Amino acid sequence: MNKNNDFVATADEGLASSARVVKDPSRQRFVVLVANAKGGCGKTTMSTNLASYYAHKGQPVTLLDMDPQQSSNLWLRQRERNGKDDIHGLTLPIDAHFNASKLHAPIRESREYLVIDSPAGLSGPALDALLRIAHVVLVPVLPSPIDIRAATRFLQAIMLSPEYRRRPRRLAVVANRARERTRMYGQLQNFLNSLKIPFLVTLRDTQIYVQATGLGVGVAEIDEPTAKADQNDWRRVAEWLEVQRHLVGALPGFR
Repeated sequence: MNKNNDFVATADEGLASSARVVKDPSRQRFVVLVANAKGGCGKTTMSTNLASYYAHKGQPVTLLDMDPQQSSNLWLRQRERNGKDDIHGLTLPIDAHFNASKLHAPIRESREYLVIDSPAGLSGPALDALLRIAHVVLVPVLPSPIDIRAATRFLQAIMLSPEYRRRPRRLAVVANRARERTRMYGQLQNFLNSLKIPFLVTLRDTQIYVQATGLGVGVAEIDEPTAKADQNDWRRVAEWLEVQRHLVGALPGFR
């Protein structure tokens, strides 16, 4: 067995090497890592809305909060106070003492869809450990020169990481509160096109997200006409992810 697969095999019988029998039902787990090394770019907004989208569609989903601020976990507690218990929540804050073995338990406990809300400053061994278990990485980007440069450096760090170079994961960018037809927006598009990284959607700067967060819900669950455009954005993200999930399922040696 390839030594790089050892962590995956020991972390979870479902995230095993290609020598495993494909019929193992836990192999159907799909892991989405929401990440950007810069803070304040909307990782929690993306993680909670994606998890709630899956829950709203009746999919078994786990939300793993690895940010020391625990914003996703607080959102989930609010959701439970409002009577919704359809998202399985786990916490594992990354700190100075983090090591890859700490991922064993949450991977074993997670449901069919696992959404990971990662912390700011993600790099080095922690980034490599999360790339090892993720099938897709979603990178939220804010519309500012500083944020776009930070996202550019982060994407480059992913592609240069040992785990990514061993087996590339699918990457995609979501612009958060960005204005289209601006110079910086165009520069980001050009950079992503040069790397062949999909630019999925541009999330609107709207109070609907603030309202949803306060209620412990996602935009997909808000029954208001004003939310239709935003719900379409999340449908597009989910559709792209579903294509990736089927591609992963067709490649038994991917894990």
